[in-house]
Amino acid sequence: MASGPQRRRVTIFLISVLIPAVVLIGLAIQLYRQQQKLIEQELEKHAGPAHTAAEIHSVYRESNLRFAFYGCAVFLALSVTLFCRYVVWQDYRRETELADLRSQFVAHVSHELRTPLTSIQMFAETLALGRVADPEKQREYLETIARESERLARLVDQVLAFSKIEQGRMDYRLQALPLVPIVEAAVQAVGPSLAQQGFAFRRDYCGCAPMVRADADALEQAILNLLTNAMKYSSDSRDIELRLHQSDGEAIVEVLDQGVGVPEELRERIFEKFFRAPASAQTMAAGSVPGVGLGLTVVAHVAAAHGGRVEVRNNEPKGSVFSLILPIDQKL
Repeated sequence: MASGPQRRRVTIFLISVLIPAVVLIGLAIQLYRQQQKLIEQELEKHAGPAHTAAEIHSVYRESNLRFAFYGCAVFLALSVTLFCRYVVWQDYRRETELADLRSQFVAHVSHELRTPLTSIQMFAETLALGRVADPEKQREYLETIARESERLARLVDQVLAFSKIEQGRMDYRLQALPLVPIVEAAVQAVGPSLAQQGFAFRRDYCGCAPMVRADADALEQAILNLLTNAMKYSSDSRDIELRLHQSDGEAIVEVLDQGVGVPEELRERIFEKFFRAPASAQTMAAGSVPGVGLGLTVVAHVAAAHGGRVEVRNNEPKGSVFSLILPIDQKL
C-alpha cells in the first residue's frame, strides 16, 4: 500500500499532466473552429457583396483577442505544471534526505549500543574468569560495568521516548513540582560521567526555587540531554556550567559550555530528528562525537509539551548556551 506522501506525489503529478492536456486540447479545438470560421468568411467575401473595412477589422480583432486569451491559458497551464513538478521534487528531496538520516541513525545507534556492550562484556568476562584478584581493581571493574549499563539504559530510554513522540503516544503527567529537585536529579545522573571525563562542573541556582507544572521524568530527561550534549561538543574544553533563574514568570534552565558552538544557520535544524551538525561545523571528525541525533529533538518536544521552549545562543568567549524555558506555575 502506498504511503501518504507517495499518494500525494502521484496526485500532484497527475494534476500536472491533466491540466495542460485539457487546456491544450481545448485550445486546439477552438483554434480549429476559428480557422474554419475564417475560411467561411473568406469564401463569403469572394462570393457575396464586398464587406466594409470596419467589418473586416472587427473579424481580425476578435481573432487576435481569442489568440491572446488562449495564449494566457497556455502560460497558466505551463506555470501550474512547473509549480506542481517543483512541489513533487521538493517532496522527493525531503524524503530522500530523511531516508539518508534514518540510515545514519541506524548506524549511530548500532555503534552507540555496541560500545557499552563491549565494555560490559569485556569486564564481566574478566571478573568471571577470576583474572583480577585485587579487590580495588574488582571494584573499579564493577563501577565501569555499572556506569556503562547506565549509559546503555539512557540510550534505550532516548530511543523509546523518541518512538513514542513519533507515534503520538507520549503521555505527560503534569503536576505542580519544585524545579530544583528535578534539576538535581539530572545532575546526579550525569555526575559520574562528568567526573570520569574530567569536567569542571558548576551549578548556580541564583537562590530561586520556582514551581512548575511538569512531568518529572520527562523534564529530568530533557535536562540530562542538554548536559550530555554539552559534554559531547565541549571538544578539548572541560568546563560546563548549569544555571537556574527566573524572569517574567518563566523559569530558565541554562547549560553553558566552552565547546565548538553552533553556527547560526544550524540553530533550528539541530532540533530536527536524526540531524547531527556536519563535521565542518563542529571542527572535529563526525565519528568522534557520540550520539544518535535524538537528544535535542526530545528536549524540544518536552519543552513544547510543558508550554515552554528551548533556545540556543553563543557563549562567551566560545561555545553555546542552551536554555530550557518553562512557565512558572502562578497558582501556587
